[in-house]
Amino acid sequence: MDGRTRDPIARLIWVLRRGGHLARRLAVVLVLLAPVAAAGRDLTGTESGTIIVLTSFPAGFYEPVREAFERAHPDRHLRVINTKTTAAITRLQDREGEGVDVFWASAPDAFEVLKAAGLLTPIASRPTGAPSTIGNQPVDDPDGSYLGFALSGYGLVWDQFYLDQHGLAAPRGWEDLRRPGYARHLGITAPSRSGTMHLMVETVLQLQGWERGWATWLEIAGNLATVTARSYGVVEGVAKGRFGIGLAIDFLGQGVGQSAEQGPEVEEKLPATGGLRFAYPVDSVFLPASVAILRGAPNPAGANVFVDFLLSQAGQELMLRPDIGRLPVRPDSYVDAPAGYPNPYARETGDDLFLFDRGLSSRRYELVNLLFDELITFRVKTLNRVWQLIHEGETRLATTPDPVARDLLRAARKAATGVPVSAAQAADPAFSAALRRPARGMPVSARQGELEAEWRAFSKDRLEAALSASERALVILRVAAGEGGWP
Repeated sequence: MDGRTRDPIARLIWVLRRGGHLARRLAVVLVLLAPVAAAGRDLTGTESGTIIVLTSFPAGFYEPVREAFERAHPDRHLRVINTKTTAAITRLQDREGEGVDVFWASAPDAFEVLKAAGLLTPIASRPTGAPSTIGNQPVDDPDGSYLGFALSGYGLVWDQFYLDQHGLAAPRGWEDLRRPGYARHLGITAPSRSGTMHLMVETVLQLQGWERGWATWLEIAGNLATVTARSYGVVEGVAKGRFGIGLAIDFLGQGVGQSAEQGPEVEEKLPATGGLRFAYPVDSVFLPASVAILRGAPNPAGANVFVDFLLSQAGQELMLRPDIGRLPVRPDSYVDAPAGYPNPYARETGDDLFLFDRGLSSRRYELVNLLFDELITFRVKTLNRVWQLIHEGETRLATTPDPVARDLLRAARKAATGVPVSAAQAADPAFSAALRRPARGMPVSARQGELEAEWRAFSKDRLEAALSASERALVILRVAAGEGGWP
């Protein structure tokens, strides 16, 4: 034996035999520090079998998965770090998550952002029996950077008691949410706070086109009661009667005890007893929730074991648990699903020709989030007033035609649905290059500050113009209806 041995006790004995007083003191320090060094190695997971997972999924979802994984692999420990998808992206981009092994989330465009930044390592596909696409959407990343482990639909959750009380019909699709009758009855979260809400916003922008898609969201915004801080707040708000209808990912909407309705006949399928309900819109699409291994992961072997488990038969069966309520990516998992459980492989999507462009979404990811906040999140009360006037004016115009009022209302609608960024600019990576969600307490770039100020001024000017035009139109229509004189 010599003094180079790695065993601290043997090394101490060797030093005590061969060294003097100073050597003996150093040997004692070495032994005392040995547990600290070992603990330091444990933090990375390379010595202890710990796998560090960064996820936006709630504890109600990841805890059952963690417990089942550790039962199946008692030599492994899953340490989960929970944060919003947008915050997770910032954390990884700013290299604050260098000790992370796995990224696990619903939004495919979030994975595209990380892939474009070179933060994901290639990952081998697993034999799940899943087709390469679902409704024309790839299940796994075609470039081999992340794998789909479940399928996600996005849709509408509502309280049937609330709708009955207010005399409202259940919505069937995104367009329905523009109806004047839903004013102050809708709740959403902001895409800057939720990766799933970002996907819903981006899906409509891609389905309808940039300008028309923003017009849809701006009119829907006129019916908002609130913008919640996180996705979970939407379902909670519906459940507590704060508003009647919310936009949610299916596993949140289906996880509160309601049935999942599918197809345009949703209103006829609703039971008369009411209660919470969830429905996929008629123009819905299914997108994969995915898992990826980070480049430079301290425990890549453990990360691959976790991915293997997620995509195994046992891991996929967990998705069907009532407290999880996800759609497994393995088609054979649905054989044992409860009666009435939604099966995306046995259902037509809204448009099988539509392909969600993950690359486009990732290039304008921060642009869409920032624009939504400036045009909608920070303007809810003004939007409420603008669309109340426009809708009232258009209703009156249908019974009291007036060309001047008609032109004023058209001008008001055009002003209220304008967007300060063109479709060409939104598709240009150079335009969005300076846009980032900064870490808390950090300033934005000078260019981003300039753009946000421009958009803020644009929104303020356009909404003031819409208010002025709609108010003038209403005066004309009220006078024409004999409800008063000119002011």
